[in-house]
Amino acid sequence: MKKLICALSIAFMMGASWSIDVNRSELESAGGSVEFENYGGPHAVIETARAIWDIGGALGRQVAQNVTEQATFGEGAKYTLVHAVTEDEKGKLDADILILNNNAGVDHIVNLRRIVTGFLTEAYGYPDEDAQTIATFVTVYNAVYRGDIESFKGKYKENVTALLDAEKVGLSTNWEEWAGKTQIVIPLGDLESVSAVETSVISDEKVVKAMQESEDKGITERTAMADIKEKESKTAQEKATEAQKEATEKKPAAAEAKMESRKDPLNKEKQQKAEKAQKEVEKAQAVSNEQQKIADKKLEEAQTEREEIKKDIRKISGQIDLSKESYVNGLVRMDDKANLFGIVKVDAETGKVVRTSTIKNIRGSGIFTVNNITVKNESGDEESFSTMYIAVCGTQGGNSAVKLCLIDTLTLEMKKESSETLADDSALVQSGADFFAVVSDNGEYRIGAFDQNLTLKRKSQIAVKPTTAISATNKGLMVTDKSGSPVIIRTSDLGSLWEGTERTSESATVDAK
Repeated sequence: MKKLICALSIAFMMGASWSIDVNRSELESAGGSVEFENYGGPHAVIETARAIWDIGGALGRQVAQNVTEQATFGEGAKYTLVHAVTEDEKGKLDADILILNNNAGVDHIVNLRRIVTGFLTEAYGYPDEDAQTIATFVTVYNAVYRGDIESFKGKYKENVTALLDAEKVGLSTNWEEWAGKTQIVIPLGDLESVSAVETSVISDEKVVKAMQESEDKGITERTAMADIKEKESKTAQEKATEAQKEATEKKPAAAEAKMESRKDPLNKEKQQKAEKAQKEVEKAQAVSNEQQKIADKKLEEAQTEREEIKKDIRKISGQIDLSKESYVNGLVRMDDKANLFGIVKVDAETGKVVRTSTIKNIRGSGIFTVNNITVKNESGDEESFSTMYIAVCGTQGGNSAVKLCLIDTLTLEMKKESSETLADDSALVQSGADFFAVVSDNGEYRIGAFDQNLTLKRKSQIAVKPTTAISATNKGLMVTDKSGSPVIIRTSDLGSLWEGTERTSESATVDAK
């Protein structure tokens, strides 16, 4: 089965899509390098998958009634759930503890994950697919930290650790040691934040490493977790923006209240009103700052994991690892007459060329590095890249064209091209967050401003020579208009700096070709 998962993962990934359509039934059967030993004989009672799922679902529905209050559910039953939460010890974690009692009948990791999935779905409203992914990580996390009571004490609040038993905490890989000997710990973050379960904890370095040591390197599960973290980042970013807006809207009232309190310093009511207004601003700002930190953290974790997944896919498929620290990229001239360049990857320690890009028509020597780019591949799926190159690529003639292109710094392959065609010898200049090039426009040429995703944001009204240089100055961009005269255009709107003014005859006749 693992070979099947591996083969499917490679097939998806080698099609240039890092966003896998996760096969959830296979997801539940893979446990990374933590190999679970399951009971394989006949059963006296066979329960349906839904009935097993609802064991956790029933516990989750009870927790959902009051997620902020510590409580225990299922005492005396086969499965007990302790919802251990408190306002104390800020900075440490609350937790849900799923206890498998002596009469617990679960004997297969698939069914144990179904119980956890049902619980997460009903307790915290996770979509079933996300709950399945988290359940997989929860079981691997508890297997990795089985019996490591000191690790739990370092991360969790006292109301959690006081309930843990060093001989039971975590999850054995042998089903025979589950009933009566298991405390599955599910770390909880801020229940009013982006995600009830603290996904960063259950997918820490040790857990991911354990998954990487499996035959399929846990690619499917890890990709699904990266998807979840990106959603968490988006939610946190929205909360940060909303709180920032609230803080901004409250500032004028706070300033006015403060001014009024200063006019009448002995008026306690005005003083209290001013203090309250200022605290409301500070509270909203604090929420915004905290949510922004979460958004940045989750996005960084997701992007880092996606990069690791790419490396693992190449290892599985027998490809060379292109991410070694000693490897460096550089331009080499491919055609002296046409001034065309290509990119090669060289091992700086040995001088060996380990990769040559198929792109051999980078025009000129201008190339820039851009960060955190997401592009859609031919299948319509999104790929994320931590770094890419932006350059002018291509040749004119036949079905070819000169355009801006985005190049993967790892594989050196082109991943995206601009919709707009450029002049054959277009310059490429970066100023701030924008990139400026010479765009072909109905028989004329204009300066175009592009963002790092190659989207044209604006273009100049002034027509320019196709061979114009683009010189960044402290006044704007100096270019050569189609008559051969130098013109300075503003970067903000690409309008002429001299609009509405008369230029001297000397400046109007200078040939800056």
